[in-house]
Amino acid sequence: MILKLNTDIAAGCFGLLFCALLWFPQSDLGRLSIIFPRAILVITTLIAIALLIKGLFFSPEERQVEITGSPRRLLVVMAGFFIWWLLIDILGFAVTSFIAIYLLCWYLARVQGPVSTGQLLRWLPIISVIVGSFYLTFRHLLNVRLPAGLLF
Repeated sequence: MILKLNTDIAAGCFGLLFCALLWFPQSDLGRLSIIFPRAILVITTLIAIALLIKGLFFSPEERQVEITGSPRRLLVVMAGFFIWWLLIDILGFAVTSFIAIYLLCWYLARVQGPVSTGQLLRWLPIISVIVGSFYLTFRHLLNVRLPAGLLF
């Protein structure tokens, strides 16, 4: 699929939307806990505004953007991440992330052909190590409260 768009305006709008979505649900964080995330949001907002100004006044030409691959596959992956986000509070970070990564690997590997049971079994320890390392890093090293669910 080939799109013609001003990428500076598109990135600026996406950045402002992203910052707006993250700005409002900050009420339950303490005063000191919110300083760093708010600083990042302010910097991201300034960059998005600069991109909008650049796109509107300094580089009004459109660029040709080519998106390769299947649009259906892109939409399925986007929907999968949205479902992961919805289920993370119910099932917890570790369980939901393991299921999401496992299904994502299976879905994307199907492009090359059928996925054997042996491949599925080989992925178990690899995905477990990936999810476990993220869990241990965020939970114990960085002291980030991850959503708890069925098992963790």
